[in-house]
Amino acid sequence: MDNAPEIDLYCERMTSAWFDEPLGLISNVAFLIAAFQLARHPGNRWPNWVLIALLICIGVGSGLFHAFATRLTLLLDVIPIQLFILAAIWILLRLHLLRTHVQSGLILIGFMGASALMPTGALNGSLGYVPAWVMLVILALAHPIGPARQWLVTAAAVFPVSLAFRTADLPVCQLWPYGTHFIWHVLNAYVLYCVIRATQTGVAANDIPLGGSEISAYTSDEEKERTP
Repeated sequence: MDNAPEIDLYCERMTSAWFDEPLGLISNVAFLIAAFQLARHPGNRWPNWVLIALLICIGVGSGLFHAFATRLTLLLDVIPIQLFILAAIWILLRLHLLRTHVQSGLILIGFMGASALMPTGALNGSLGYVPAWVMLVILALAHPIGPARQWLVTAAAVFPVSLAFRTADLPVCQLWPYGTHFIWHVLNAYVLYCVIRATQTGVAANDIPLGGSEISAYTSDEEKERTP
């Protein structure tokens, strides 16, 4: 008989067996599918590739954690997620909202401070993601009107639904032994897909002034089609 798992956070896990969270493990394929679709975009630049690489790491790291619930695999699960959040905020601030390095750095410091103040165990650990959702809403509202903003608005709308399924995992465990954490994986993969699509789409030239080689790489798909 298997021993108790080193870390037991979710409804599915009952033992230390590597396939004891089948839906939690398999649902991480959603991150890899999203990364594959994003990698096919013909206009990817280095910021997009950074986020796509982190998305792959999220899928692999989360998969390892749900297969082997240990302290090491927990780090492999958590670290890529945090790096993705920080990288996405920086890219959107710098390349889309045209904030300076100092402004972007101060916003990131404020965000990390707010995240650190969140109780780690509240709402089954979901409360720790609220600052990321608030920041996503702020970035979506601050972004000039255009396709990229639409992707961010979609991400901001889906994210709380995703968090609701993450939060409900343990409360519904007696009614549904597989829990709902796997739905969080699928919906969250779509949220991150939308965020990266926003960075791929860029900002339309008639929304904000574009200048410099780094920023000009982010003209929108529609603008490229209009260019002779």
